[in-house]
Amino acid sequence: MIWQLCIQYANGSERVLRSFKNRETAIRWVDALYNVNGYPLHYAYVVRGHQVA
Repeated sequence: MIWQLCIQYANGSERVLRSFKNRETAIRWVDALYNVNGYPLHYAYVVRGHQVA
């Protein structure tokens, strides 16, 4: 399974920023992004699983 780090905007749209093989690495990236940018109200960082065919 591939883990995608996405940015989700307030209007519901979503964009993939980067893909990871390890879920824990993706979550650490989310923590690092929030540490740098703070916790904005108009978007969120999320990690989603993506099945590879």
